[in-house]
Amino acid sequence: MGQLPKGKLKCHGHGHCEVNRSTRKRCKKCRLDKCFLMGMRQEWILSEESKLKKKNKIAENRLRKQSNEFFRRRHRRISNYSRVARSSPDERTFIKITTGDVLAVMTIFDWSKIQQVQTAYSEAMAYNQVVGVPPYPATQPIHSTLELIRIPTYLSSIRLITYLRKIPEFELIDSDDRVTLVKRNLLAVVFMHIVLLYDPIADTYHEHNTQDPIFQGKDWIEILGNEFYHELTVTSRKLIQILEYDRVAVKIILLIILFTKGFCAYDIEHESSLNNPWVVHNTQILYIELLYKYCSHQYGFETTINLFSKLINQLFAIQRLSAHLKHLVHSNIDAAQLSPLMQSVLQTQNTT
Repeated sequence: MGQLPKGKLKCHGHGHCEVNRSTRKRCKKCRLDKCFLMGMRQEWILSEESKLKKKNKIAENRLRKQSNEFFRRRHRRISNYSRVARSSPDERTFIKITTGDVLAVMTIFDWSKIQQVQTAYSEAMAYNQVVGVPPYPATQPIHSTLELIRIPTYLSSIRLITYLRKIPEFELIDSDDRVTLVKRNLLAVVFMHIVLLYDPIADTYHEHNTQDPIFQGKDWIEILGNEFYHELTVTSRKLIQILEYDRVAVKIILLIILFTKGFCAYDIEHESSLNNPWVVHNTQILYIELLYKYCSHQYGFETTINLFSKLINQLFAIQRLSAHLKHLVHSNIDAAQLSPLMQSVLQTQNTT
């Protein structure tokens, strides 16, 4: 912190000026001398530059306080009229009434989109039932990379495609663009979907409210290797912690990833251009804003900002996992053994 040089001050009263409440501004030198006499330190004195910075900081804090107060009052008024019933114990589709945070206001349209997402996901899971394997709570063993892709990865993929097709905005996108987005991004969506399946305590995988068998993590370790599986579980645990088991938020993030052109980032130079990129971009923005507003209502402004910051890092981890699995499949599986859907998602051939 800059300081005002003591020697620059002059006294015209020979250093004997009276300093009290009414005369303190008449002689700066005598006032300063008296301050030192009372115990003030030289380093406490601000330079003109430091004074200006302090003044600007005070003005900035005052403006922020006024802005926060405006949003608090606005939120309190809206909160008095806003109530949305919780649909189930683990699906937090209600407005949390709080004051003291800057909150984005959820509209009736926003809550209708949340309900639409919930319904689309539930119907997609119910529509694609598992057949030919023991029902829950039996355990389905996985012995090879081929089985990993043919059973749990395929099941997740087909359900997620059904989920996407039940989202109105997806059907409004150009048909070729839909193929490009699914072909290039679905593998990342599958990895994000694991957050809804994974039990970090039991180290098992199971889709809620279905008769799916349980898949055990120990099988995946043998197939994927310790390093890859460790990265997978660490990423899943971090996402679960960040999102606090909020299944609604995860379902929205699945859509955001799908609508992010080139999310997986592998072989980007050969990825087809979108015919109508702005339609895709606007759809992505719609769901990003929905996620932000939903989280802001659930957790408050500061927690939401922190959540988004941490989430970005884990999305990079999802990218790495997608690229790693793609490489693993190319190295260990004959593409002819896979379904056309998995060949397309894993980029083993140029199929749509």
